[in-house]
Amino acid sequence: MGEYAVEKREITPKNFFAGDFPTVPETGTTNAAIKEYAPVMIDTANDNKIIPVAKGSEASAIGIAAAAAGNGEPVTYYMTGEFFADALALESGADLAKIKEALRKVSIFLR
Repeated sequence: MGEYAVEKREITPKNFFAGDFPTVPETGTTNAAIKEYAPVMIDTANDNKIIPVAKGSEASAIGIAAAAAGNGEPVTYYMTGEFFADALALESGADLAKIKEALRKVSIFLR
């Protein structure tokens, strides 16, 4: 007879919402794959589609993706709100301090 074992898994949830500041969602179409909770910006060179904020474009951040979306798919992103910075899905090399400053200008506050 074979042996049976109980598989154990552990989930450590991350808090995303940091306060009661009202969130205002907006929708758009992506021009690149976007991770859940990634800072996003408008790609003005490509029909104003939504893309993740990359290294060097942190000052262009306009929101945070509410859910993951593939290239060419609809995406919902938050234009206002209060969120925990450590829950963000940053692109490699992106500077959180610069993103935080840009988002503050559009009423997104990171703790």
